[in-house]
Amino acid sequence: MLVSYYQILKELVAMQTVSLDAEHKNDIEKIAIYLNAMLQDNGFSSEIIHGYGNPLVFGKFSVDVSLPTMLVYGHYDVHFADMQQWRKNDPFSLYIGKDKIYGRGVADDKWQFLIHLLTIFDLIHTKKLGYNVIVLIEGNEKTWSPYLEQFLSDHRQEFLSDFCLVSDSSLIGAFPCIVAGYRWSVTVRLTLRTADTDLHPWMYWSMVPNAAQEMNKILAKLYDMNAKITIPYFYYDVEDVPTETIVKNKRIKLDEKKIMTDFWLKTIFKDKDTDLLTQIWLKPTIQILWISSGYDGKQCKQAIPYIAYADLHFSTVKNQSSRNVLWAFDQRLQTTLPPYVEYELDVWSVYEPVKIDTNNFYIKKAESVLQHIFGQPVFHTYAWGWLPVVDILARVLWIKSVVVPLVNQDCNTHGINENFDVELIEKWFQFAYEFLKK
Repeated sequence: MLVSYYQILKELVAMQTVSLDAEHKNDIEKIAIYLNAMLQDNGFSSEIIHGYGNPLVFGKFSVDVSLPTMLVYGHYDVHFADMQQWRKNDPFSLYIGKDKIYGRGVADDKWQFLIHLLTIFDLIHTKKLGYNVIVLIEGNEKTWSPYLEQFLSDHRQEFLSDFCLVSDSSLIGAFPCIVAGYRWSVTVRLTLRTADTDLHPWMYWSMVPNAAQEMNKILAKLYDMNAKITIPYFYYDVEDVPTETIVKNKRIKLDEKKIMTDFWLKTIFKDKDTDLLTQIWLKPTIQILWISSGYDGKQCKQAIPYIAYADLHFSTVKNQSSRNVLWAFDQRLQTTLPPYVEYELDVWSVYEPVKIDTNNFYIKKAESVLQHIFGQPVFHTYAWGWLPVVDILARVLWIKSVVVPLVNQDCNTHGINENFDVELIEKWFQFAYEFLKK
C-alpha cells in the first residue's frame, strides 16, 4: 500500500509549488488540478477556486446528515529550496531512504495532509467513514495566508463544521502531541541610511558613516550577555507560565546532543531560569532573519555602503501587546541611533497569539487514539510559529481546530534535506484510520 502512496507523494513533491516565487506559477496551477482530480476520483464534489491568491482546492463528501462534519485543512505550497545545498537528492525528487523519506514538502505539508486524505478515501470505499468531510487545501500558507480570511468570510455557509483537523508542525522527541497554542508574531524590516549613495573608500575611508556598521551596532545591542532582550518594557505583561505546564514540559527530555549533531551546531543557548521547552514555547524572543548592505554581486566592490536592511521577527506571548512591543523597539531606535542615521521601520505582518481549547470532545478523542497507538502520554505543545488558519477559523467561523503534528522533530522544515521518519508513517495511518472511522 505504501508503494502506491509514495507514488502519489512523489508526484506532489515533483511540483515546485513555491508560493514565494512567481516563477513556479505553472506548478501551482498543476497541483491544484491534480488535487482536485484526486478528490473527484474518490467521490468528492470539488472545485478549484481562483480570485484569492494562489488557487484553493475545495471539496465535500457527505456520508449521513446525522454525522458530525469535519473540515480537513492542508497547504500545498512549500518553502524555496537551494539546489546546491541539498546533500541527499534533488529537493523536488522524492528520495526514499532506509529510515527517512526526503523531499521539499514531505514534512510541510504535503505528506501530512495527504495521510489524512488517503485514509479518508479508503474509509469512503469501505463505507466506514465516520464524518461528513469538507476539504480545503490552500497555496499561500508560506505567505501567511493573506487571502484566507476573506475567502472564508465570503463562503462561510459552505464551511460550517464541528471541528477542523490540521496536521502541521512536528513532534517533540518521540512523544505524540497536540498543539495548544501559537505565539504572537510580528515581522518588520528595518532600513538605515547614512548618505544618498555608496562612497569611494580611498577618498572617504574612516571619515564618513557606514550603514552596514551602524546596522551591526543596533542589532548587537538587542541582547545582553545572558541572552536577555535589552529593549525597555519588552517583557512587560508577559504571562506567567503555570507551574503545571512547566512540570509537564520538564518531563519531555530533548536530546540536545542529537539536535547539535543533526544540524552541525556547536552549542545550544539555554535560559538558566527555565527548562528548554518552556524557553522555546512560552518565552518571548527576537530573531534576526536577514541582513543586507552594500554590493551583493560575485565580486567584492570597494565601496562604503550608504544603506542597510534587516528583517526581524518578534515572537512573543499572550498578554504582550503588539503595539507596545513595536513602540518600545521604535523608542530604542530613536534613543540609540546617532543623528546622522535615518531609519524606517516597516511592519510586514502582525499576528496575535492563539490559545486552543484542549478540553473539547474532538481533542480528547485524538488524545485517546494517540495514547493507544504510541503507548505514551500525549503532550500539549505551544508552537513557536503561527498557523493562520487556526486563528481565522476561530474568529470568522467559530470553528475549533484539532492540530495534530505528524512529522519527526528533526524533519528540518524549510531547511536542507527536509525529511519524514519512515517508522512513523504506519502509526500515522493507523491514527488517521482510528480517528476518522465510524
